[in-house]
Amino acid sequence: MKLINYNNTKYFQSSLLKEHGFINAFFTKRHKKNKPGELQNELNLVSNINYLKQVHSNKILQVNNTLDLESNFADCLITKKKFQSLWVYTADCIPILIADKKTRQIAACHSGLKGIKKHIISKLLKIFTALGAKKSNLIIALGPSIKGDNYQVMTKDVEDLIIELTGKGYMESYLYKIEGPKEEELNLYRKDPNPDRLLIDIQAAAILQLYNEGIKQSQIDLNRLCTYSNPKLFNSYRRNNTKLRQWSCIYS
Repeated sequence: MKLINYNNTKYFQSSLLKEHGFINAFFTKRHKKNKPGELQNELNLVSNINYLKQVHSNKILQVNNTLDLESNFADCLITKKKFQSLWVYTADCIPILIADKKTRQIAACHSGLKGIKKHIISKLLKIFTALGAKKSNLIIALGPSIKGDNYQVMTKDVEDLIIELTGKGYMESYLYKIEGPKEEELNLYRKDPNPDRLLIDIQAAAILQLYNEGIKQSQIDLNRLCTYSNPKLFNSYRRNNTKLRQWSCIYS
């Protein structure tokens, strides 16, 4: 992904999505003019803006031209309609943007560990295919999130997820590695000095779920910058308990 500076607005852009004609942005931190309408104006874009009240669920809403979504509680938006933009906000969780090259369907998803455990990604892919998409035509961009080195969780909270993703027990799959996009090697999790905790990489977990659904490496674009360890670029809830967020969006 490339860092773009346009009219003093900084954002990362997925080259994979752009290559297939999908406008997209993973914005960096801002203290002013940080609402979707304001960000869209600064990029000189026009669309019907859609976003939600996010609650770490696996609920997915389909966008049409009349539904007012701003007051709805969910964590993913999907649409087949033209002239729409879908927005999610994050501050350590993963912003995920998905598009179908043929049907032009798009989706924007917010997923942290809770969303991954609730299978929001798998559920989204099922809805995509039900609406006429093919998995082989999907292109997927994962934006900046917290990395495994900085994300400590209770072991008991992820043991079942590790078994589900790897087919192995927790101790058996220690330092389980996956080959990410561009052949980058990712650790699903590492041990922590506290025996009751471990360090899990939610991007690696999300990619494993995508692989398990039949998605290929070549279909995924990944930004590995860590929100926790880059305070000049990103808000991070784990770092300073902030209520500030950065937005990500995709246009149909």
